Amino acid sequence: MRRGIGAVLALVLSGCVGHAVVQEREASSYSVDRRLLVPESGAAGGSVNAYTLAASEGFRMPRPVQVPSPQLPQDPRQPSLPATTVCVQVILDAAGQVQRSEPLLGHSACAAGADPANQRLLQAAQAATAQWTFVPAARCHFPAGVSPRAADDCSGATRIEEVPVTLAYAFTFEVIEGRTVVRSQSGVR
Repeated sequence: MRRGIGAVLALVLSGCVGHAVVQEREASSYSVDRRLLVPESGAAGGSVNAYTLAASEGFRMPRPVQVPSPQLPQDPRQPSLPATTVCVQVILDAAGQVQRSEPLLGHSACAAGADPANQRLLQAAQAATAQWTFVPAARCHFPAGVSPRAADDCSGATRIEEVPVTLAYAFTFEVIEGRTVVRSQSGVR
């Protein structure tokens, strides 16, 4: 239900929902946990400009189509790596294509990205996100008095306006005794 003349939509989801699963994989088939971050107020280097929606508008978040995981280059000098989280902002155009990704350092979950020793982790995350594609985010325009059937649902809209968005993702890398540990979440991504 909408209250008031306009609703402000912060372009975030709470990320992964569900329980964690831990798997071991060979280093050659490396995969990594990723999650969508919720913006923090007052965080440097990652402000979110929210879309302001009228009472007859809804918003569809971008939906991942192709999202390959970062590949961590093997480093024989470092047979282990404690769970280390780095973050990037992924800037999508109105067609759902990645325009660029940038390191995100101002979020509390992202402090490890500022350490020069973790530069290769940031580079792996940026290289992976450069290949991502999405069904575009959209502003959904409904006739007066009609509301979306559900959040994120544009069916019944008279006009669907694809829009650019910026998403913040955290990537957690971990290697134990030369074996990669993959943490994934079952549920929404």
